[in-house]
Amino acid sequence: MPKLVILDLGGVLYNIDFDKTKRALMELRGYNGCDVAFGVETQSDVFVQYDRGDLTTVEFRDELRSMYGFTCTDAEIDRAWCAILDNGLFPFAPDVVHSIRLRSASGPADRLVIFSNISELHYLDAKDRCSPVFSLVDDVYLSYTLRLRKPDPLSFLAICEKEGMLPSQATLIDDSLANCTAAKHLGMTTIHVIDPYALL
Repeated sequence: MPKLVILDLGGVLYNIDFDKTKRALMELRGYNGCDVAFGVETQSDVFVQYDRGDLTTVEFRDELRSMYGFTCTDAEIDRAWCAILDNGLFPFAPDVVHSIRLRSASGPADRLVIFSNISELHYLDAKDRCSPVFSLVDDVYLSYTLRLRKPDPLSFLAICEKEGMLPSQATLIDDSLANCTAAKHLGMTTIHVIDPYALL
């Protein structure tokens, strides 16, 4: 059995909707019509950099204004950016965490952690709503504070090192095929989540 289970947040425990943010950004005052590339598998560099903590929130807003012509307030940009989170946790999310814990527990060294590609604004917006699942895991790793982002193999290696585990002792549960592929190349077991309900 795995000694370390690394559980994704968005798309697995949290009902994210990329299209909500895309639509909200395109509705902001000043939008210049440039493509907003923002999805589970592919995203514009600016979104990746912000998730990875390479841009501060102030720098992120400035980059969006430069790219998309926004003439709106900071608060309006923030609200559009966080629209992806409006649906909240899946109602069954705590049950999923409990179920994974029961299936993977084989000894005192077992660890269950969450690793999310997430920006500062998204974390601040969602952290209270995530508390029902954050309280059930041993640790929560965030890309913007870790300064590494999935599917970068270094992100998985960093978590394994922090947890004192080898990649071969870890299982990743994630809705991104790219993340699962990168983890598998490191020797990790992976579960690609297509239907979160199936985790129950």
